[in-house]
Amino acid sequence: MSSTKRPSYLRIDALKELGNIGSAHAVTGLSKLLKKRIDVSITDVEIIPIQIIYNLFNGPESMVSVVYLEGYNENFRSMMFLVFPYHEADKMVNIITKNSGREEESEEYCMSVLKEVGNIMCGCYFNTMSVFLKKKIMHSVPQISRDMLGAVMDSILVDLSVQSDYAIVLETAFNLTEEECKGFLFLIPTTESLDMIFDALGID
Repeated sequence: MSSTKRPSYLRIDALKELGNIGSAHAVTGLSKLLKKRIDVSITDVEIIPIQIIYNLFNGPESMVSVVYLEGYNENFRSMMFLVFPYHEADKMVNIITKNSGREEESEEYCMSVLKEVGNIMCGCYFNTMSVFLKKKIMHSVPQISRDMLGAVMDSILVDLSVQSDYAIVLETAFNLTEEECKGFLFLIPTTESLDMIFDALGID
């Protein structure tokens, strides 16, 4: 099977289902963090060439907050990112701050909150994938960066030497009562790891 062929609807549907299962598990962890129930859903899924990730934002100069970590085992390697445009990152922190009863927070605290949100989301997605692959997927300690999207992505991918042509994009909505925050989950697996995912799902 070649991962470079045009993605089918079956592949997209399978990835969306994986995302929604992971999101359902993330609800518990995020609700504990917020001390209130939060709904998380995958609103859209695409498989796109890595070089057009920037088209989802306002180009590589877009200012973003990015939480990232690596998932791996002996045969699987992938990077996962939770990306918030600046205004959405601030909205997420404000939602959490309001529910924690804290009125004013330091930059360090805000970064810590976003890192924990990313850790929960990405960790739950990798754990869900472990079930489908029937292989334990370990993941690294999450890191966070606030910078231009192009600078962040280039630095991370070059440092980790991830060899991949495609990114799986899961548009993610966080809903808490009348408030909503949107971000993007990016899964960037190696070509071999992407094949492994679809083989495990029984999709050509």
